[in-house]
Parts: sequence; structure tokens; C-alpha cells
Amino acid sequence: MNYFEVPNTGSGDFAFCSDDECPCSGTKIPCGRGYMYVSQAAVDFRKDARSIGEVEALLNTMPKILQDALFADKNNITATLMCEQGARKRNLDLEIAAADAKHWWETGLVPLRATPLAKEAEQLVPS
Repeated sequence: MNYFEVPNTGSGDFAFCSDDECPCSGTKIPCGRGYMYVSQAAVDFRKDARSIGEVEALLNTMPKILQDALFADKNNITATLMCEQGARKRNLDLEIAAADAKHWWETGLVPLRATPLAKEAEQLVPS
């Protein structure tokens, strides 16, 4: 599996729910916990910019109007660590999103694929 880099803006011991659509108002998430959300838009953007340095270089080549459009929703360019309430609200597959968050805490890397939804994961299980 391919991965992309996402910096930890927390203390290292914890971070906060960063989902702008979550009603929790920034729940504190302990190290190793939480749920990681990766949108298809972030995958599309980060497939050619997997490191932070590559993101900065790519953004420097874009017109400001395109940068503004990308930054209108941070989920267009990066992964989002969130609490369980936010993950449930987005109907994420909780097991996969939690495993992705745990991997990110350990490595700073997130899988380069959209986070599956709960119903999508059910469809992947053979009958």
C-alpha cells in the first residue's frame, strides 16, 4: 500500500478532533487513538505529493485561485484525525479508520486511499 505524510499538529501525547463537521468542538484524542478520514479528493491531490515538501512545491506552482479552492475544505489536501462521534457522523468503517489513525500516530503516514464507509466494508465481506 502507498502512503502520504501528514504532520501531527498536537503535542505528540495527544491531538484534537480536527473534523470541521463534528459537533464535538475539538475533543482531545490521546496518542494512538482516534479515527483517520481520507477523502477521495485528498487521495487525488496527494498521489503526486506524498511528502510535506512535495505538497509545498506543488502549491508553489499553482495559481492562487486554485490554491484558494483547494484550501476551502482541508479534506481536499490532507487526512483528518477525528473522534468517534465525527467518524460515526461520516459513516466511516470504524475498524479501518482506527487502524489508519494508529498507524499515523506510529509513523506520521496515512494510506493513499479513501477511507471506506461502513456499508462499503460490509459489501467487501464474502458471503
